[in-house]
Amino acid sequence: MDSEEMTEDLLKKIEKIDSDIFNPIVIHCERCNKKVVIPIPIQPILESEKREVLITYVHKNNKNNDKHCLVFEVDHDFNILLPKAIDVIISTVSSTGNEKKKVEQKTSDLRYVIINCEKCCKNIHVPVPTKIIENSDIPKTPITYIHKEKNNTDPHCVILYLDKDYGDRDTRFPDVLILYLFPYWLKKKYCFT
Repeated sequence: MDSEEMTEDLLKKIEKIDSDIFNPIVIHCERCNKKVVIPIPIQPILESEKREVLITYVHKNNKNNDKHCLVFEVDHDFNILLPKAIDVIISTVSSTGNEKKKVEQKTSDLRYVIINCEKCCKNIHVPVPTKIIENSDIPKTPITYIHKEKNNTDPHCVILYLDKDYGDRDTRFPDVLILYLFPYWLKKKYCFT
């Protein structure tokens, strides 16, 4: 992308990024309807044995408070492949009793899906809001679920691909999770899985 095509705001964000550790990329987010700067960690990409590294970048649209993520792959030359904006669900595993009641009251229209998380090495229950699946116009709806073990400090995520009956549960596990939403239990912005 030409520097002429970038706004001053984007250029300022790029200048703030430590270029020894991160490679800044600019992607158009269809949900925010704007370009976003994403600091891609260099080390995990270059050290990966995979040809492409799957990355999940979680952020929100400040205008309507829409939390979502960009899922894309990056090759060793930092070329971006197939960016897609999808819904995100953040676990409330560390919530107190009062906070859990508030969440349950807000999310009465949930359908729980059981998946096997390769990172946790156990089955987990994913609370999927039914409106996400009902409002989808594609056969398999992708949803990102961010969670962590109670005793583990690093959150990780799984991407679920659910059909209209919640029966077909394909999953993918991103190699890098970049978070700009800060749940109170999250201490780091970047998690390398």
